[in-house]
Amino acid sequence: MSTQTGTPRTVPAESLKKRLSSGDASSLITVSTALLALILFFAIKSPYFFRINNFLNIGLYAAIVGTVACSMTFINVSGQIDLSVGSQIALVGMVVASVVRMEHASIALALLSGVLVGALCGAFNGFFITVFKLNAFITTLASMQMLRGMAYLISDGQTLVISDLAFKFIGRGYIAGIPFTLIVMIFCYLLFHFISKYTVFGRTIYMIGGNQQASFLSGIKVNRIKFLLYVINGTMAGVAGIMLCAQTGSGLPMAAMNTNMQALSAVILGGAGLTGGRGTILGTFIGVLVLCTLNNGMTMLNVQTFWQDVIVGMVLLISVSIDAIKGGSLKRKI
Repeated sequence: MSTQTGTPRTVPAESLKKRLSSGDASSLITVSTALLALILFFAIKSPYFFRINNFLNIGLYAAIVGTVACSMTFINVSGQIDLSVGSQIALVGMVVASVVRMEHASIALALLSGVLVGALCGAFNGFFITVFKLNAFITTLASMQMLRGMAYLISDGQTLVISDLAFKFIGRGYIAGIPFTLIVMIFCYLLFHFISKYTVFGRTIYMIGGNQQASFLSGIKVNRIKFLLYVINGTMAGVAGIMLCAQTGSGLPMAAMNTNMQALSAVILGGAGLTGGRGTILGTFIGVLVLCTLNNGMTMLNVQTFWQDVIVGMVLLISVSIDAIKGGSLKRKI
């Protein structure tokens, strides 16, 4: 068994290095150029954009989307998708707010409950996808509706206001002048970057996304890895849900309505292919900054909210089109 699982893995690892040095590198250059162009454009258009406080505001906005986007990168790289992240964040926020509002409840219990609920949501998706072999798109679309409904049921659709200042620090506090949520996000990206580049588990994710059947035949427990990825993604949604709940100072059943699409857009902008096997944590990080900088800049220029949605949608469509063109879509007859 050792020879069966050991020998084939070295070949995908070598091809992975080639992919990272070519396609992923070009994606990083493209998205980095886009970020610099946006910063330059908005700095020229608004005298208030190029200020430290504004960049910290971008960081605050990016923290929620960015935290869950780093685990969504692993989901996409493995060739899967998760459309339920926004609903997971809302449900976690409602559970955490309920616990914080309980008499004699500790913040530690609230944090633990939030992470646990997120992990259970991820396990729910992973179970149906890996055990019943259901399509990931349909499964997570269904759980998106279910989890959002559960978030509304907890308080009968009412907002749960939190008055605990110690808990609010998680979402609004600063350490050495840096938002605490931004510190959490950066730590998550460093951790996921290390996993993707320097661990067997990280390389295995790319192998599964590149060729799931070959990975299975080489001895990799494909379904086990996919299930674990959904649990990790749910856990990160739990962390994001806690931070959003603390940031708003309340549990909102309608929270994070657009977070899922924003995170997915950032992952695609960062160079992750929809078919799997490609993408980097660094690319996702820059993709998050591109989207958050774009939203921040348009707000400063008083661009109407409806037009902001149109522009962000166009950016996503363009990025997906570029990914399809790179994959040779224009050369295919049908």
